[in-house]
Amino acid sequence: MLTQEEFKHVKKLAKLEIHLLEQEYHNILNHVDSARYEQYKWLNEEQTSELVRKRKNRRYASLTMELCSIMEQMLLQLYKRTYQKRFNSTQLMKTPAYRARTNMEILEAELGKQHIVLKAGKEQCSTALHQAFQTRNRLIHENFSFVAVVKDGSNEEETFEWILHAVKKYRKHLKYKGLA
Repeated sequence: MLTQEEFKHVKKLAKLEIHLLEQEYHNILNHVDSARYEQYKWLNEEQTSELVRKRKNRRYASLTMELCSIMEQMLLQLYKRTYQKRFNSTQLMKTPAYRARTNMEILEAELGKQHIVLKAGKEQCSTALHQAFQTRNRLIHENFSFVAVVKDGSNEEETFEWILHAVKKYRKHLKYKGLA
């Protein structure tokens, strides 16, 4: 059975990973990449700008993938420590209530049975996290193009910051009401 200390440790590790990833994001924002390409004289200014834009787009896409992986791994660790076995979505999807659900929804439901839930009134964090995971899935199906998943009326930075915020809030508001 999962202890309160183990729960806090898993959340703390996820917080550290998210913090490190956020630092990488700020490095991308604060570092003008085009100076790197000055040595390539055969690229004109327009080509250089396009290359910088494409690279930035892929960086946001990979950071989004990593953010979702951090959250999924955190939940998988909590599941494994709680149930003392590996999460097996294929087996769990045989349960009628889980057939049309995503791995994240199944993980949340299974952890909820063991009192690992979002704080009262913070259920919208789950919805936001599911939207972040849907964005990750769209990235996969849209040839890893972050531009394709940018929200209407938004830009790449705003969309990534929304995903980062959703992940941070979900992790923060996840609690364990252990029976200890």
